[in-house]
Amino acid sequence: MDGIPVRRVFRRLLWMALERLARSFDDDELRRSAMVFAPHPDDETLGCGGAILQKRRAGAVVRIAFLTDGSSSHLQLASRDELRAIRAREALRAAKVLGVEEEDVFMLGFPDAALGSHREAAVARVGELLRRHRPEQLFVPYARGEHQDHVSTNHIVHEAVARAGLPVTVLEYAVWAWRHWPMVGFGRTRLQQRSVLAGTVSTRLGLRMVREFRTKVPIQDVVGQKRAALALHASQMERRNAEPRWRTLQDVDGGDFLPCFFEDYELYRRIDVAAR
Repeated sequence: MDGIPVRRVFRRLLWMALERLARSFDDDELRRSAMVFAPHPDDETLGCGGAILQKRRAGAVVRIAFLTDGSSSHLQLASRDELRAIRAREALRAAKVLGVEEEDVFMLGFPDAALGSHREAAVARVGELLRRHRPEQLFVPYARGEHQDHVSTNHIVHEAVARAGLPVTVLEYAVWAWRHWPMVGFGRTRLQQRSVLAGTVSTRLGLRMVREFRTKVPIQDVVGQKRAALALHASQMERRNAEPRWRTLQDVDGGDFLPCFFEDYELYRRIDVAAR
């Protein structure tokens, strides 16, 4: 069933359904102010880099908040302090390519892979940003089929929104939730197979996403800039010193994963929150 020709047919059918059923952002929505909440540096580019570029092109104010420091990505090969510094530099460089200047980037600095243990402090920090800047739109990770820091980010932002009582449109983006058949293959190792199988069950072969991801942003004309921004997250995209153990995003699922982020549209689950 994982034969490449068969999977490609189902993958294309799934994308056609996603794109055709979703409604495109209009010009007014593109001009609305936004704040992007990313669990780690690179999630902002993967999940909604195209939307950031399109909104900045339309003149919208866009700010980015990174909840964790990304310091556990390659712990077997580098120290936390080194990774923390590297990923902060990469985040600022990538944000600039996306059109977001350093003064509009916020490093909340919670420890990578342990965000859930700092939930109350994180809700307070996010709430402070919401009250200070009052964005009209929020971009946050989808909660289903995602890594734990992504799930925690979703819950933290939604809780902060509820406490603040502000009217806002929440747009949830997928990152690891795209790791389901037919978007990616099942891989060769048992660990890869179990991970993709779990994602496939969680998304119901992607049909849950077809039902929920009903908003889209066209990114055809900015996809090159999105790729350029992602390339600046070099610790995630290139092997350091040609070290074969230094895993990159291009290694995930034998290369099937990254193309999910460079289709003609970015897709979102939309939630409109009324003021209290």
